[in-house]
Formats: sequence, C-alpha cells, structure tokens
Amino acid sequence: MEKQVKKAGKGAHTARHIKKTPDAGKKQKKPFHVPLAVWIIGAALVVLLAVLCGFTYLYPRVFPGVTVGPIPVGGMDRTAAAARIQEQSAPLYQDAAVSVMIYETTYDIPVRDVLQQVDTAQSAENAYAVGRTGNPFVRMWDVACALLGRKEAQLAAAVDEDGLKKALEEIAAEAITEPVEPSWEAAKDSLIIHAGKPGVHFDADAVEQALTEKIRLMDFEPYEVSTELTDAPKIDVEKIAAEAIGDPVGATVSKEDGKTILPEKAGVQFDIAEAKTIVGDGSAAQYTIPAEITPANVTAADLKEKLFRDTLARTATSLNEGNVARTGNVRLASKAINGTILNPGDEFSYNGVVGERTAARGYRPAGAYVNGKVVDEFGGGVCQPSSTLYMAVLRADLEVTERHNHSFTVAYTPLGEDATVDYGNLDFRFRNNTAYPVKILAEQSGGQMIMTIVGTKTSDKTVSTRTEVLATYAPQTVEKKDNSMKVGETRVDVTPITGYSTRTYKVITENGKTTEVLANKSNYVKRDKVVYVGTIQPKPTAPEKPKEPEKPEETDPPQTGAESAAPAPGEEAAA
Repeated sequence: MEKQVKKAGKGAHTARHIKKTPDAGKKQKKPFHVPLAVWIIGAALVVLLAVLCGFTYLYPRVFPGVTVGPIPVGGMDRTAAAARIQEQSAPLYQDAAVSVMIYETTYDIPVRDVLQQVDTAQSAENAYAVGRTGNPFVRMWDVACALLGRKEAQLAAAVDEDGLKKALEEIAAEAITEPVEPSWEAAKDSLIIHAGKPGVHFDADAVEQALTEKIRLMDFEPYEVSTELTDAPKIDVEKIAAEAIGDPVGATVSKEDGKTILPEKAGVQFDIAEAKTIVGDGSAAQYTIPAEITPANVTAADLKEKLFRDTLARTATSLNEGNVARTGNVRLASKAINGTILNPGDEFSYNGVVGERTAARGYRPAGAYVNGKVVDEFGGGVCQPSSTLYMAVLRADLEVTERHNHSFTVAYTPLGEDATVDYGNLDFRFRNNTAYPVKILAEQSGGQMIMTIVGTKTSDKTVSTRTEVLATYAPQTVEKKDNSMKVGETRVDVTPITGYSTRTYKVITENGKTTEVLANKSNYVKRDKVVYVGTIQPKPTAPEKPKEPEKPEETDPPQTGAESAAPAPGEEAAA
C-alpha cells in the first residue's frame, strides 16, 4: 500500500514536469492572402471613384444624361441648354392642365391660361446645378445617376398672376358654397329625396400661393385643397311635403326674357308618416318614398316647340294723332303693356302694369270723362288701350275678372266692348285660363291702337262678338237762361249723348259647334243737350222827328221893313 502511493506520487510528479504544447499533434494553418482579382477590382473602384470625383468637380458643362423635364440638355453649356429649352418646352404645356381637387370635385386650369413664359435661364441653371450641391458623395451620386439617365432637373416658369387669380376666382365662385338644402324629384311611382350637401370653404390665398409654386416649377400633379365643411341641413319631411304635394303644374316661360323654359312639376301625393319612417335619422345620401305621381299636361319639350306660335286675337281702334297730348298718353300706356307675359293661371291688372298716370311719369293732361263732362286730366286717353285690349281678350276667350263700362258711350269701340279704368278705383283685369303662356303685344302707330295676344291654340276655336241693345235712352234738350245774352241768341253748353242698355255675347265656334256666352251687361247713361238762351230784351227805339222843308234859294235881294217880317209861305202850316 505504501509502495503504491509512492509510485503514484512519482508518476504525478513526472506528469507535472513533462508538458505538451496546445498545437502539438495538430496541422499548422497557412497565412491569409487577398486574391489578386479583389485587389484589381478595389484598385479599379478607387481609380473610378477618383475619376468620378475629378469629373464631378472639374466638368464645366451640364453633366451628361441630365434632362430638364423630358428635354435632354446633358453635355451643354448653360446658354445652349437655355436655347434648347426655349425650343422644345412649348409642347410640354400647350395642352397641359393643373388639376385642383376641392372636396368632391376636380377643376382643371389650362396651363396656357396661367403661364406667362418658361424661364429658360433658370431652367438651364437648374440643370447645371445637378451634381453641384451637397457633400462630395451626394454630388458624385447625382452625377452617376445622371450618367445612367435617371436625373431630371426642374423646368422653371414665370406665372401669370392675373390669369391665375382670375381662374381661382371662377373656381371659388363655384366651389365655395353654403350648405345646400335637401332636394327631391318625382320619379315614375315614387319621390326621390336627396340629402343636403355641406358648405365648402377654403383659404383662397393659400391655394393661390401653392399653385403659383407648382406652376413655377411646372409641376402638373393634381393638387388637393384643404377644405372646411359646414354640416348639411337635415332632411325635413314636413317641409318637403309642403313643396311636393299638390296638383301637376305645366312648364312655363321666364317672364324676364320670354325664352327660358321653366320645367313642369308633376302632381305628387304621399304618406308623410311613412316617409318619416323611411328617412329615419337622415344619414343616407338618398331615399325612395312610395308616391302617387301625376304627370303635367305641358312638358318643357312640348312648350319649347309651341311657345307663342299662334295669334289668339288681334284688335285695333282708331285715334286722332293730331291730339298730341292724348296720343302720347296712349303710347306711354302701350309701351308699359307691350311684352307682358302671363303664364297659365296668371292675372293681368291694367293699373298694376301701366301704373299711376302722373306728370312725373310723362303723362300729360288730355280729355277724359269726369262727372258727366269732358275735362282735361293727366293720362286722359288711357282708356283706349284698356278698351282695345278688352276687345282682344274677348276674342282670345280669356277669363275676364274685372271690367267696367264707361258712363257714356265712346266712339272708338262698339257698344259693350269698352273697358274704363281709373287708377286706385276702377281696374281692368283678366286671367290666362289657357294651358300655355300668352304674351301681349301693344302698339300705337299710324292713327291706330293695336293689341295682339299670342299664345298656343289647342283647337280650331274661333270667337266673335254680338251685342244686343235692350233699351235706348234718347237725350232731351234742356234750355237754361243766360242773362248775358239777348233774346234770340243761344249757346250749346252740353252736347247730347244717347244712352243704352246692352248685353254682349261671345260667339264661340269649336269643332263645328257654335255657342253663345254672355260676356257682359253694360249700361250707358244718356246725356241731355243743354242750351242757354238769351234773356236781354232789346231797348225801344224813339220816333223820328219830321224834317223841316228846305228853304228856296234866294235870288232876289232881301226885303226890308214890314215885308221882311211876314211869314214865309208854308211856315204857318208847319207850326
């Protein structure tokens, strides 16, 4: 046991002193060598980088491969580049447009309307600047990209500020809106309700600045405008019902120009409670409401074809053009009436259309009936246009709603066909009871007052008039004394006018059948003749004294004494 320990210790001692190296028994590695090809590539890259750096910093022209927009200007000096840009830039913007997107609408602005000219010098400078800004690596990268055909310089332009401002004003006038109320339209068997639209607003000055920069840089990418919206009004079913529910209304014409056709409106009936249920919270863009729809008899297309195509009636009365004041009044009233348009259902008011007859409006004093006498008053004679128009209205078979006959008969119309007017008191009114618009043409010319009513005939109807005299009132002669005139002298103060009681009928012939319709009852009072007679008696005349006999011519010498005192022959008897 003891021996074994010693041996073990001796062995252990030996192990501590006999050591082997870590690599003992292993294969030794060879030293690393960079391949020659790598050295060659690296050297080439260094040389290439040096060449590129030198090229970047020493090349005097626009770097090869650079374009201004699509225009190639690489290898050119700035003057040559500017010339080429001038030559080739026009087609780039000739038909181009800047698109402006505002809310849900896109507006295109033609570049030619807002571009003053291409800035060729600045564009050439932009091309020359490629590869000449930034740190060396950035510059060399730009040059390398240009050499590969992937570097485009910005085309510069001068903006037509007035043109751009005008274009934006036109866009803003349409795009900037207040909230739009909900609308509706009648379909075949339903009512379509469209939700309202929000109000749209934007900063026009900011848009102008942004577009100025885009146009200056010839950047034609669409531009989206930042907008502010105002909530759209909510759908009010009750309000829509008040507008929509009703009988059909035919197309009409604008009274402003007499040409623009206003579309028809269908008759609509629907259940309001049901509509409210369908609309609910009103969050949808559109709703369909079941409804009963009745089409209008006259559509816009129909009216456009038939508007004012027929003469319904034409009448004329005579006047004395020598009476300048009265004729002038007639002419003024005619001008006020001429061109008046009445859509179906419209009522014409003579006083409303002609207006008050005053000196300020050009009317002059002329003869008129006042309290049974003819006196001068402003507007005298304006009853002739009203009467001539009444005659036309009767023959056009329009509905008369107010008419008054004169107190006495007038010479320019037949019995029963006159219409007197007095502003603020008596009016002449009638309604267009046809299915189409009518127009009144009034003219005073050549000693005539002419009225024409044009519209649209829907049948072969013709109208004439017939007046029946129920009674005639003959005037009497009334004598009055005039103490300023002698007996036997007379003066007519009031001329006589015969009075009548009449009935006037419209004689209507249509489809071969003739009927008579009472148009009016007229009563014209008589006017007695008033004659003044003289009352001054003539003064009595004194009797004439007898004439003395003529003395004989003395031829003898005068007598003397007693002879001279004797009476001459005959004197005694005379005494």
